[in-house]
Amino acid sequence: MPGPARVACITLDSAEQSLLRQWVNQGLLPHFGKLLKESVSSATRNPEIIYSGTLWPSFNTGVWPGRHNHYCYLQPDSGSYGLRRFLPEHLSVDSIWNAVAQQGHRVALIDVPNARLACTSRTLQVAFWGEHVVRRPLTCWPPSLELEVQQVAGKDPVGVCDLVRQRPQELRRLKDGLIERATRRADLALAVLERGPWDLFVLNFSEAHCAGHQLWATRDPKHPQYQTAFRTLLGEDPLLDVYQAIDRGLGRIVEALGQDAFLLVLATHGMGPRYDAAAALDSVLRRLDGIDVPKVTGPIETVRKMWLQLPGVVRRPFRRMADVLYDGPRERERATRRFFAVPTTDNCGGVRLNIRGREPKGHVEPGAPYHELCDWLERELLSLVNTATGVPAVTRVLRGDLLFAGPFRNQFPDLVIEWNHEAPIPAVRSQRVGEIRVESPNPRTGDHRPKGLVLARSADLAPHALDGDMAIVDLAPTLAARLGVEASGIDGKPILDFLPQYHRV
Repeated sequence: MPGPARVACITLDSAEQSLLRQWVNQGLLPHFGKLLKESVSSATRNPEIIYSGTLWPSFNTGVWPGRHNHYCYLQPDSGSYGLRRFLPEHLSVDSIWNAVAQQGHRVALIDVPNARLACTSRTLQVAFWGEHVVRRPLTCWPPSLELEVQQVAGKDPVGVCDLVRQRPQELRRLKDGLIERATRRADLALAVLERGPWDLFVLNFSEAHCAGHQLWATRDPKHPQYQTAFRTLLGEDPLLDVYQAIDRGLGRIVEALGQDAFLLVLATHGMGPRYDAAAALDSVLRRLDGIDVPKVTGPIETVRKMWLQLPGVVRRPFRRMADVLYDGPRERERATRRFFAVPTTDNCGGVRLNIRGREPKGHVEPGAPYHELCDWLERELLSLVNTATGVPAVTRVLRGDLLFAGPFRNQFPDLVIEWNHEAPIPAVRSQRVGEIRVESPNPRTGDHRPKGLVLARSADLAPHALDGDMAIVDLAPTLAARLGVEASGIDGKPILDFLPQYHRV
């Protein structure tokens, strides 16, 4: 009798690979440890610097960011100085999962971020049940599946984890909710597998992502946001507790899949303490350009700090309205400047130049003036020093036109700044800008790191560790190749080390 899936992929979103290995060696993650021993394993290579925002679209489509048009949940709105929320349907290319379904294969996806799956009789999708970024209410195909999801998994017990404040009782509820969500996610996965057999089954555990952002200080007494009450109320290592819940769910699903399925397990990228100066970037840019802080900024920031102190249950219904009200004055101000900060992720910073012919009221001429200004900004940003340590606050400044080659290059930042994550950055200083304090309203205490880990287990593969790394765009084409499907017109290619010997050319 065939198993519930021929090819399966289980992703552990933002699970830190060094912690996975440490806890495997200590016997604390038995199911992941067993898979590690039974699999071909490799490090992964994600898009440069803005990996947390570009990773999932690159994974789903097999193309690098300059071709799929996504790097952040908020991106500049073409034709204005505002921001738009990026949704899966805004991607410019189709997902590889649809190429698999178009070849007659049955495909099921559960909470795979930024995935677009065609609504056909051969496809099943659960989206926004318990993803890290909640962009929409629960969405299912077929629509009748929604009732089953509610019966099996209920309502997501966590919701928007970024609404959680760094208060011990709230973090305790978050930890318990993440553990419960990992359990219910496994319940849902098993229910969907019973609808099989599936040719391709893809499931994402998002719990390590939320836990890494919000619970990092609870395990790190050296973190500036650590509180002694954390250990009393949350235990010695709340992050481990969440990882162990994921491990238990992983074990249940792997047991249901059996030994016959080809199984890919991906820890997408990692986590570490959130040490950055993102909150001060726009102030740095204003000083570099000799621009005073608008008078309205002070009162707005005061109101915003008061707003962020309100409980999440109060803020949740008004989040989008608050974002619009907060960004409105900034949208008008951007039109008057030569360069300004744009959203990326906290592990990096983004700068967009106000280019004539690209922006509605451009101030910077394209060509040589643009490149000269980029050179100057790069030098000035690299001169920023962490006032607490005396070491550079910025490790690299990369050019967007080199990072994001492709038709959507102009949608992305012109400069991308990599912060020095080695120590907290309470303030930055340079000869030109003086000293600027970093006062972040962001409640997160952990943030992303680039390293990922992938495991491939199959009866036709001999377990061993590979040297080098595997590009994230190669993974979905590999899953397709295991089903005999060739995805064309993409950047990725099947990983030969994950294919049976007779499929290699």
